[in-house]
Amino acid sequence: MSTNTSATFYFKLVATMAIWGGTFIVGRVLAQAMPPLSVAFWRFVAASICLFVLLWQRNEFAWPNRHQWLWASALALTGVFAYNIFFFAGLAEITASRAALLVALNPILVAIVSSLILRQVLGPRRWLGVGLSLVGAITVITQGDFAAVARHGVGHGELLILGCCVSWVAYTLFGRRAMQHLSSLAATAWASLIGCAMLGAVALMRGELNSPLALDLTQWLGVLYLGVLATAAGFIWYNDGIKAIGAAKTIVFTNLVPVFAVIASVVLLGESLTLPALLGGVMVVGGVWLTNRS
Repeated sequence: MSTNTSATFYFKLVATMAIWGGTFIVGRVLAQAMPPLSVAFWRFVAASICLFVLLWQRNEFAWPNRHQWLWASALALTGVFAYNIFFFAGLAEITASRAALLVALNPILVAIVSSLILRQVLGPRRWLGVGLSLVGAITVITQGDFAAVARHGVGHGELLILGCCVSWVAYTLFGRRAMQHLSSLAATAWASLIGCAMLGAVALMRGELNSPLALDLTQWLGVLYLGVLATAAGFIWYNDGIKAIGAAKTIVFTNLVPVFAVIASVVLLGESLTLPALLGGVMVVGGVWLTNRS
């Protein structure tokens, strides 16, 4: 691989992390203006259209068989339906920066579950990273007042964001099996479509599905950002990076997501970043780096 080609892949990976960091800011704005179910539904309408156009262009479109439908449905239920309900509902209650620092726990939780269920050996350094990240998350949640959990419990918004972390762990575990039956692009496209149908059905039943005509220009731009850039383009660039430089090097870039999210939330939304939240965030990201460092 030439130097210029390698630089292109690295640029796309950094751009992807910046886009994913921006989802917290866009999600925070939309979640305060629209029902969370409606935001998530229109996001995956846009994403599904882009992903199926890509499937068609690459001549990969094919109707799933029974086993493939089951795996795609499992991905849709966990990574699309549950994750996005928790994500947008949480962002309606807590700041984008706090949510981003908590979502940074995803790789740590995946590592813990993989160790317990899949019997993957982490080793002392990785367990140190796990412990450091968990302490950091508790610091963010309690704002440095650890006794607050005993007095008041964990806040509702924080619990919702932790719910989307658990959903992502389940999605990751299902994804490892699903990729044995579907290509990564096909799995993502069908999961997006099925999850979109789930979100739309529940939103209709609850009377929370906004008409597309009711969305203003800013809201549509936010939906397109989440669907086209964060979901479709982000998926393509991330997987291009895995093919070019390998999964081990690529996953390290995800540590940049909370960094971009926190910076953008402070600059664009005017959110204040307390010292405990900053220190806790550094511990979370540092723990993730220790756990994933080859």
